[in-house]
Amino acid sequence: MKRRTFVRALPAAGALALTGCLSEGSGEAPIGTDEPTDTAGDDPVDTATEPGDESDTPSDTPTESPTETLTERPEGGSSTTPSGVAEKSLTVTDSGCGERMNDASVAFDEASETVTVTGTIWGNNACYTAVLSGVALDDGTLTVVVASESDAGTDEACAQCITEIGYEVTVTLDGGLPDEVAVVHDTGDEKTRVTSTSR
Repeated sequence: MKRRTFVRALPAAGALALTGCLSEGSGEAPIGTDEPTDTAGDDPVDTATEPGDESDTPSDTPTESPTETLTERPEGGSSTTPSGVAEKSLTVTDSGCGERMNDASVAFDEASETVTVTGTIWGNNACYTAVLSGVALDDGTLTVVVASESDAGTDEACAQCITEIGYEVTVTLDGGLPDEVAVVHDTGDEKTRVTSTSR
């Protein structure tokens, strides 16, 4: 009788032991605390300048180059001096009512490398004067252009007569005298080749 009781008690004890194991493992499983957490910060921000951002890029716009402005021709002289010419000037020697005159003569001075042109040009009224309109040296020929222009002020009255204007032009060369000198008169209406003188 006692033996049977002991045999029956073994299964019960085993069941009790199994129940105890199940009760110990019946708790909730921990929530993913064992997996490593990525604590690295956000991806580094790329601070490089985007292709379209030109805030730090030097401007590609070319600097305007200073505009070359020709100065107005000063009274009694042209605005530019050509290569081979050191100095040039015109002096009015006489002016008065007269006729339409176009004449000129040329003199060479080898010692000073100077050409002198003496002539007379005409103007439409007594307010006209002579100016050195241009000097050009090309292939051994020096061309001197003398023009007649009015120098009257806005309210200035001018005697209405054809005016003869005497002048003297001096041109100093820096590479020797030219072979020929041509003198041209510009009276506004036309240009006249007054003389060509060779030395």
